[in-house]
Amino acid sequence: MTAVFSEVFGQFSNYFADSFYPLLFVFALALIFFHPYARKERSALCGANLLFLAIIFCPLTASLILKMIGSLVYWRMFWLLLIPVTVAFALVCLITGFSRKTIRALAAVLSAAAVLCSGSFLFSGETFLARANYFKIPTEAIYVAESISTHAEEEGIENPKAVVPIALCSYIRQYDAGIRLAYGRNMVKGEVTQTKLYEEINSEAPRARRLARLARKAECSYIVLPASLSLDEKLAKYSFVKIDETGGYAIYYDYG
Repeated sequence: MTAVFSEVFGQFSNYFADSFYPLLFVFALALIFFHPYARKERSALCGANLLFLAIIFCPLTASLILKMIGSLVYWRMFWLLLIPVTVAFALVCLITGFSRKTIRALAAVLSAAAVLCSGSFLFSGETFLARANYFKIPTEAIYVAESISTHAEEEGIENPKAVVPIALCSYIRQYDAGIRLAYGRNMVKGEVTQTKLYEEINSEAPRARRLARLARKAECSYIVLPASLSLDEKLAKYSFVKIDETGGYAIYYDYG
């Protein structure tokens, strides 16, 4: 139980990073709970949030949820907390509690400053980038998907299946759902062949023979690899011939 609580608390800390929003949230809950004119909102905001907190942090319920959804996405449980609404309502109660306009204005400014200073600025080059195309995905992924779909059409293949590095998985799926993939973007557990194929193609030095054998076993006609690996000749020995290169990736087709 201690390990479960440590896992949940660790994800809670990572979710809020270095912000002060947890403190603002606690302050807002306390203010709404004791505010004389927030009786109607008390059950909706305090009651709901405290219930969610109990479910999220209770080792019994947390361990059950972790088994159901996995630890990788447990942080999404914190979306249940009504933090923005609760903090906003509490600050409005605080501001409107003052009778003098000057004090209200000062309280509003201080409240806005508290919210702004609680986190970090999101609209920066570290979190937002100019879109490279209409689909808002890496252009390299579009080139790879179009290359595979064009070749498949020429070869008369209706449902092409490819194995690609994990960095391309979600983007190809978004751009062209007609291209089947050997595994998804969050592939952790799966069939033995699928798992081995995932490990092999995402390793630093994929082995051509093993990669070709596993791809064929998984019914993948296409293999996509970083062009820097230069596996053209080695893969050609096992009938996977390079049909295109996008600049960053090389696409191979099974002519065997």
